[in-house]
Amino acid sequence: MPKSNAVQRPAAEFLFSAANFSEIPKSKSREFCVCGRSNVGKSSFINHVFADNRLARVSKMPGKTTLANFFSVSDGSVWVDLPGYGHAQRARTEQLRWSRLIGDYCEGRENLRGAIWLCDSRHVGLDIDKEAYEWFRSLDLPVLPVLTKTDKLTRRQQSENVKKFTGLFHPEFEPVLFSYAGELSREVFWERYYYWARRQRQ
Repeated sequence: MPKSNAVQRPAAEFLFSAANFSEIPKSKSREFCVCGRSNVGKSSFINHVFADNRLARVSKMPGKTTLANFFSVSDGSVWVDLPGYGHAQRARTEQLRWSRLIGDYCEGRENLRGAIWLCDSRHVGLDIDKEAYEWFRSLDLPVLPVLTKTDKLTRRQQSENVKKFTGLFHPEFEPVLFSYAGELSREVFWERYYYWARRQRQ
């Protein structure tokens, strides 16, 4: 039988959580943060790409991820699930802590190599996503865009929204179309991710 050309999927395990940047220990491992607007599906994305529903806590309520959650990946890297931005249904003090945690981590983490940036494929070009992308650019932070929930769109709508996304953001890397249903988008993601991550080794 011919060998499969599928990209090998790494495994991951939870390491620790931090409420503030000062609680995060120093590390020499390459880190990649997973970020995006509240309710974009970051936790579901992490569980799906690693095929392990026990990794990240998932909720239908926006703003479930309130800490920076660190995961050790078998390829030697560390992924960091950051709180979602843009959720206003929490106390002002809590919103400020989230914002400070995201900002301090992305601006001050020396071993951060890039951001896996999730955007809802149904709502391309939201002002809050535009602001986030401009901020990434100001930090010179490499970004791998992932458009989530594509299974809720027709193929024509997917194509149109990808064109809209690339026209608005002009990303260095083409966005990954991602669905939480099935394994195809998982394989596509890992293939694209490894190509992108290899470029961020320096």
